[in-house]
Amino acid sequence: MPDREISTASPKESVMEIRSTKMHRFYFSKLSNLYLFYLFLCNFGILFVGMGLFPILPLYAGNFGASPATIGIYLALTYAAITAGSMTTSWMASRFTRKRVYVVMGLAGIPALVLMGQAQALWQVILLTAIIWFTGGVGLSLTNVYTGLFAAESSRGRSFGMLALAQPLGAVLGGLAIAWVINWQGYPWMFVALAAVWSLWPFIAIFKIHDRVAIATATKNKATALVSLRSIGTFQLLAAAALLSALTISVGRLGLSLSMDAHDFSASAVSSVNVVAGLVTLPLVFLMGTLSDRFGRKQMLMLSYLITAGSMLALIGAAQLWHFWPAAAMSVAAMTATRSLGPALATDLLSPSALDRGLPWINAVNWIASIIGFAVSGYGMEVVGANSLYLLAAAVTGVAVLALSLIRCER
Repeated sequence: MPDREISTASPKESVMEIRSTKMHRFYFSKLSNLYLFYLFLCNFGILFVGMGLFPILPLYAGNFGASPATIGIYLALTYAAITAGSMTTSWMASRFTRKRVYVVMGLAGIPALVLMGQAQALWQVILLTAIIWFTGGVGLSLTNVYTGLFAAESSRGRSFGMLALAQPLGAVLGGLAIAWVINWQGYPWMFVALAAVWSLWPFIAIFKIHDRVAIATATKNKATALVSLRSIGTFQLLAAAALLSALTISVGRLGLSLSMDAHDFSASAVSSVNVVAGLVTLPLVFLMGTLSDRFGRKQMLMLSYLITAGSMLALIGAAQLWHFWPAAAMSVAAMTATRSLGPALATDLLSPSALDRGLPWINAVNWIASIIGFAVSGYGMEVVGANSLYLLAAAVTGVAVLALSLIRCER
């Protein structure tokens, strides 16, 4: 028989080693939670502006004489900017470090927001909005990368879910603040207030976010992990599903604002619908992220796609204010869930070395879908009518569910 290894450690040394391991895990857990809280605040600064401002953009552009088709093109160009930001994140981070890019992009958005309130022509509004959305795209992508590197595998869904809470919270607080400031002082002061909230991101990034974070992701490759973005077709299937789902969401977001505008609702009424949507979404998103750790991220992501389809069906025939509440709630819930569960599932599938490239691409396909959706929505409403467009968009989500069902991954 081969000799067995005999432990020479005393019982006292073994107890001390166990205590040391427990203390290390406790310390890492506290450090992880604190770091994720800082990332949440950065995300909140971006999404407070984005979620609060977006429903107002069509109305603001309308003040400069923009037609529904022009507004669709304007929003498409805006999301072309956020796509460019997401797609260039990896390139910039590899040359200037993640933190430097994170801070500079946050600082660049502040003057753009202030100047947007002083715009005198539509082209100025388009240019400044593009700058804001470009810098925001970089910020959201790097926040996801930092979270993917830092979050433990067993609680990854909960970590991304906590980060995603910034989206409905931004919709609630941003919608309330914008509606109040517009009625009080008008658009110029509203943009100054948004710039002040946005500054949370670069301020926290300067002092609290570091490139040397502990990587809690599994270091050994699993059979289901993708070593590179060119491996098999699993990552491509996830990207395709995200693209189709985001396409439907973008149609619904623009359609909701245009439908409410067609029924002569005010800017404050549009913001109030966004507030209701955020309140409904707050508990739902965190719950879905936590459940994904237990029952599987793919299953919860498929559920969010079905909620997306439901939001489109709820818009059909909507005419009164309360008709738009469930449509907006399901749309914000689906958007928030897909944009948290998607990166979490991608982190499961990708090796740690591929996260810098993979996660920005998951963000990018969302923005690409928004470009297509916004460019088509305004024109589509004029050609086939709003209700037919909503029905077609809901059918597109069924294809996204089918694509996601083809992915094989461990629970």
